[in-house]
Amino acid sequence: MLPKFFFAALLFLSTALSAQTPAADTTIAGQTLSLLPIETLIAQLQRPANGPAVVHRQVAFRGRLFAPTSGLDTLRVPLDLEEVYFLDEVSFSQVAFLAPVRFERTHFAGGLSFAEARFTDDFSLLASHLAKHATFQKTHFLSDADLTASRFAGVASFVGAHFAGQRAHFAQTQFDNAAYFEQAAFAAPATFTDAAFAGIASFKETTWAQPLSFAGVRFADRALFWDARFAEEVSFDSGRADGEVAFDRARFSGEASFADFTFARTASFRSATFGQAHFDGAYFRQEADFSESEGRVIRLSAFFNRSLDLSRAAFALIDLRATGADSTFAANSHLYLHQPRFGRIQVRWPQLAGHLATADSTHAAALDPTYAALYHQFLAQGLNGDAAACHAERMNHQRLARAWHEPARWGLELWRLSSDYGTAPQRIIVFMLAIILLCGLTYRTASGSMHSTSGADQPTLAACIVFSLYTFIHVNSRAYDATGKLKLLAVAEALLGWVSFGLLIAVALAHVL
Repeated sequence: MLPKFFFAALLFLSTALSAQTPAADTTIAGQTLSLLPIETLIAQLQRPANGPAVVHRQVAFRGRLFAPTSGLDTLRVPLDLEEVYFLDEVSFSQVAFLAPVRFERTHFAGGLSFAEARFTDDFSLLASHLAKHATFQKTHFLSDADLTASRFAGVASFVGAHFAGQRAHFAQTQFDNAAYFEQAAFAAPATFTDAAFAGIASFKETTWAQPLSFAGVRFADRALFWDARFAEEVSFDSGRADGEVAFDRARFSGEASFADFTFARTASFRSATFGQAHFDGAYFRQEADFSESEGRVIRLSAFFNRSLDLSRAAFALIDLRATGADSTFAANSHLYLHQPRFGRIQVRWPQLAGHLATADSTHAAALDPTYAALYHQFLAQGLNGDAAACHAERMNHQRLARAWHEPARWGLELWRLSSDYGTAPQRIIVFMLAIILLCGLTYRTASGSMHSTSGADQPTLAACIVFSLYTFIHVNSRAYDATGKLKLLAVAEALLGWVSFGLLIAVALAHVL
């Protein structure tokens, strides 16, 4: 076996010869660049800590750079590259960078890897283009990390990466393929403002300890934030998701803002926890699932085109008031409020009318607890008209759920016609007067069947109305008696009288209590 120093001498000799080789020229994208062997850069990166910075402008490097086999476990000199092209794969895996690293408008034609690398100083990857995979798996950024306006054409992996500096910038960064930030930790303030994700964007179990901005972000495919943790305020304002968005079991400890965000597909916040969240002006084109979520305040002043699910949600305050629009819900959209637990809900009944629904459509009483909770909420807020309308829809829902052959259906029909389920006391008075007058006119029309108890002539219209009144209120002192078929009408009128007085008493007690 040849001694180790022989290989070291051979590597030094090849590096020296390559450094003496005149640089050739190459044309890339219409630009003429000096073409250098990758060994030239390797030799420069091996300089000691007190050596000069490695600086290159408008050059191209040919050859594969694989740090573990090139003796590059630690880089002690600054690296500053601008408008540089790497024609082959570059790997700085498990390398410790003790000085600043800056790539600007740098192009990586092959794959790029900083897996398990460690940056103790600033790292910049500005307006650069990565044509293939980019791996930052378990990379530690102990200082600033700035990847502004770069483009990742291949799969980008930041799984388990740790950002511990003063900032982590991904503003205007474009991900043309899948981007994985699963289990990444951002101890620094982070920004993904105006970033664009063309493939799946996965932030599962990612933690942000400082403020975060996704304002203006674009998700073309699925965006997954399962079990993510947001310790401070986070903004998704004016963003858009054309694929499914899922924040299941995510925890928002600070203020979360989704103002003017467009959810083109299903948006799931199932079992999420909010400190304070608002969705002012947001647009949910498909289902919005907030079931089993909880928190202090959630303001859903958004527009729901298909459904909003707040089943088993627990909030101190839910605000559904429409802002800048006529309604919160589209004409055929549904609101699921099964077993909600909220201290207060701010909404007007016209917004909710006709939208309450339940997943269990086989039981007519499934929505009763929801109607009851809303009814008491309206009363507590002094919205008596809204409470009455809510009660009316509740009874109407029960009426329509019963078949025509059921006696309860007829009772509810009568209650609806007479007093709108007790919400319109004045209507029952009109209903009673209408029965008296209608029956009186019928008696007058068929006066031949009216028998005078005193032998008088046929009754006048006034006498027939008086007879109808006495029959309705069950007074026996009458000048005439109905005979034949009119006797059946008199019996029916007497029964309606008993029922009407019962309804009148029920309505009065309901308003008193």
